[in-house]
Amino acid sequence: VSIADYLFLGRRLPSPRSWACLFALLVGAAGYAMTDSSFHVRGYTFCAIWYVIFCMDQIYLKHITNTVKMESNWGRVFYSNFLASLPLVFTYINDSDEIEALRTISFSAGMAVFLSVALGVGMSYFAWLARSLLSAASFTVVGNVCKVLTIAINVMLWDKHASAFGIGCLMFCLTAAYFYQQAPMRSDAKDSDDGGQSTKSLLPK
Repeated sequence: VSIADYLFLGRRLPSPRSWACLFALLVGAAGYAMTDSSFHVRGYTFCAIWYVIFCMDQIYLKHITNTVKMESNWGRVFYSNFLASLPLVFTYINDSDEIEALRTISFSAGMAVFLSVALGVGMSYFAWLARSLLSAASFTVVGNVCKVLTIAINVMLWDKHASAFGIGCLMFCLTAAYFYQQAPMRSDAKDSDDGGQSTKSLLPK
């Protein structure tokens, strides 16, 4: 993603310090995966395809935030969730079990669904806000660190996961992410975060 940032979004390549942090994140993630009792890779082709799509997704969505200006961040939240929900309409109307489950849903189950929807909207809002403030590579680092925190909580709740060494790898990832520095924009950049306007950003470019 850092290289794609340089090629397509007008950023400089990461500094040696940031390259070291990215490598440390890779080592820490690999160390955790090797100690996870339930981690087994069987579909390497699928992983490779997912990785390519993931990188394209990070770059394209950052390009959208740079070039498609909206009055509010809620606009991005609405359009992304609206477009993603359209296919669900067609699967729902043809699924009698889902219709029956919705018709007979209890109050507690309905509140649980409502809470999950509210949390999803909040995650979407802050994800788009972070995309507008960070580079694609920095957003990727933040997103992966959030997953590391989720894994850490999972480890505290259940015991069939990583060993003490694996937990140490998670802490190593968090430390590496803390010292990562966002690459600045190049002077010849056309796809900038501020759309050519000299507005003050909350975070350094």
